[in-house]
Amino acid sequence: MENSFWINPFIKIAGFRSLIYGLLGLLLIAVVAYLTGTHFYGFSDLGFAKDSEFWLYALEQLLSWVLISLCLYVSGLLFSNTKLRVVDVFGTNILARMPLLLVPLVRLIPPFQSFVFQSVEMYLLLGIYVLSLAWTMVLMFNGFKISSNLKGIRLIASFIISIVVAEILIRLILNSIYYL
Repeated sequence: MENSFWINPFIKIAGFRSLIYGLLGLLLIAVVAYLTGTHFYGFSDLGFAKDSEFWLYALEQLLSWVLISLCLYVSGLLFSNTKLRVVDVFGTNILARMPLLLVPLVRLIPPFQSFVFQSVEMYLLLGIYVLSLAWTMVLMFNGFKISSNLKGIRLIASFIISIVVAEILIRLILNSIYYL
């Protein structure tokens, strides 16, 4: 199962190729998020409001990717005994974000474009988000595992700490931008 393309595509796609595919995917996520008013307030938070210009949707995606990748890269440098390539960490991490496209894509379907709080549509969308977030985390973990060559507790601890630190930084920066 760990070698499944859907769980670990980085066995076949890594480095520069994953970076290019991921950048195209990140742009697609930002465009569809803009069209549907789907905000990603950090990595683990979602909101809906068609109140912003495109650059903000793109910035949310870009900031999340760069800060998470940077934290993972620093963790890899600190804990890995092998040479770590920036392109591998950033490339696998950006490609790992592709499941997040599911929520804004579903929001293109008419019943999900506008819905009442605590409606069936809201709970279905929330379920899709939780699944896409879990899938993204699995992909990010596997990408980091391959890029850093870490194993065991060093892998798990450095991954969790990196995600938590990145999420705090993302929220601090985005909040300062939202309230300018």
